[in-house]
Amino acid sequence: MKSQRFLRDKTFPLQFVLVLPFVLQIFAAVGLVGYLSFKNGQSAVNDLAEQLLDRTSDVVDERLKSYLALPQILNQLNADVIRRGMLDVRDREAVGKYFWDQMQAYDLTYIGMGLTTGEGLGVARYDGKTITIDDWTATPPKNVTNYAVDNQGNRTQVNGRWDWDSFKEPWYTEPIAAGKPIWAKISALNLPTPYIAASASRPIYDAQKRLLGMIAADIHLIKLSDFLRSLEISQSGQVFIMERDGTLIATSSQEETFTLSKQAIQRVRAIESSNSTVRTIAQSIQATNGFQFITKDTDFQLDVQGTPYFVDVRPWRDQYGLDWLLVTSVPENAFMAQINANTRTTIALCFGALVGAIGIGLFTSRWLVQPILRLNQASEAMASGNLEQAVEPSNIQELNTLSHSFNHMAGRLRELFTALEHSKEVLEERVDERTAELKHTLAELQRTQAQVVQGEKMSSLGQLVAGVAHEINNPVNFIHGNLTYVQEYTEDLLEFVQLYQQHYPRPIPEIQVAAEEMDLEFLREDLPKMLTSMQLGTNRIRQIILSLRNFSRMDEAEF
Repeated sequence: MKSQRFLRDKTFPLQFVLVLPFVLQIFAAVGLVGYLSFKNGQSAVNDLAEQLLDRTSDVVDERLKSYLALPQILNQLNADVIRRGMLDVRDREAVGKYFWDQMQAYDLTYIGMGLTTGEGLGVARYDGKTITIDDWTATPPKNVTNYAVDNQGNRTQVNGRWDWDSFKEPWYTEPIAAGKPIWAKISALNLPTPYIAASASRPIYDAQKRLLGMIAADIHLIKLSDFLRSLEISQSGQVFIMERDGTLIATSSQEETFTLSKQAIQRVRAIESSNSTVRTIAQSIQATNGFQFITKDTDFQLDVQGTPYFVDVRPWRDQYGLDWLLVTSVPENAFMAQINANTRTTIALCFGALVGAIGIGLFTSRWLVQPILRLNQASEAMASGNLEQAVEPSNIQELNTLSHSFNHMAGRLRELFTALEHSKEVLEERVDERTAELKHTLAELQRTQAQVVQGEKMSSLGQLVAGVAHEINNPVNFIHGNLTYVQEYTEDLLEFVQLYQQHYPRPIPEIQVAAEEMDLEFLREDLPKMLTSMQLGTNRIRQIILSLRNFSRMDEAEF
């Protein structure tokens, strides 16, 4: 019953069996295609992201090389002109116009020179547009005068004055100390406008190789940020440049690379940037490798506020001492938008295919199941005793053949049941006759059998009793005969133990422990009683055996 109930509970409707595999095949096929499409899309995204990051880094690298090479080239040109005597550093007007002409030709922020006397002159583009001339003497205060100029480079009016000491500025002291062209430490000055620039500096000499001072060309870091913002990747990703200590140089974001605190300029470190992307990437670089230990192009991925980013970090160096880090990043969703759209389309198609498959499967299964249900109903009716059943034909060839076979079978069953009914009546009559005869014969047989069985039982019982009595009598006699000797030996042993205890009342500890463990006093009292009971038992067994032997010979008695 339990196995039948288990099998009945584990059965499934035919519609379910027909529809489910069909639906699963469709769903698996569409799902597999969608999954492979998504994985291939992700692989393509990774390749595309790496290519884009490398291409962007290459563009920035080439831009930096060409843009930052210009100040050094211009410094060398100016140093050669001064060394050959083609430009007199004492002629301030001529030097000012010469630098003014170069500012017209080149996209620089500042071109100037500082002499060993403390004097100097420079042409500046502080606001990024208007060119002015700085002319300073050696002694503060207010030793720098800033002039406005006309379109010929002539000075027109004074814009302002401030204090200046060339001997305290890195762009003067560092190249003089190095004795060769270098990039000085980035300077941050709060002039009429915030001025943060990288200075390409070079010592200048006269024809006799006497040091005259230094010459410098500056690039405002805002120009680098403007260039980074013009990149195509800047619409969705982030590109920024920082020094080896993590200080920001330029960034493609709209944040400033400096802050003003009490009129003093403070440069921003990347790990403290207000831009979450720049800050998170910088913190990850610092925690993983450290800014100082990145020596080759490094690619990695990380999450920024739940958004995956592809990141490329590339060291950037030149022969004049620059050692920066160029960081390019782009969010994964910049590439995944179309793939996600395709994924949604695939899911929609999968769902549509699933719904369609279920609908078609239900229609097909209903078309197949209806004839089978009619066959099932007719079979159950026949099982209940109603043999007058016929199944309508079906449009399905195999089921139609099955219906014809069922109808033929039903007709044959009706004929067979009619014949069986007639045979049943005849058979019942014959059975009644034979039953009466068998009852009489059986009664005679039972009486005879009882007599035979009783005789055989008594004969077998006598033999059994004689054999059992003989087999038991021998070991019992042996045991009974030996019990007398055992009792004598036991009494001797006990007397010996008692004699030993009288002469040695204090035995060694081992014997005392053994006596306590076996309870010697109890053993001395109980063992004779036990032997006596065993002798009584053997006597009782001998009496029983004698009775059995007498019983087995009762058939020889006169009775």
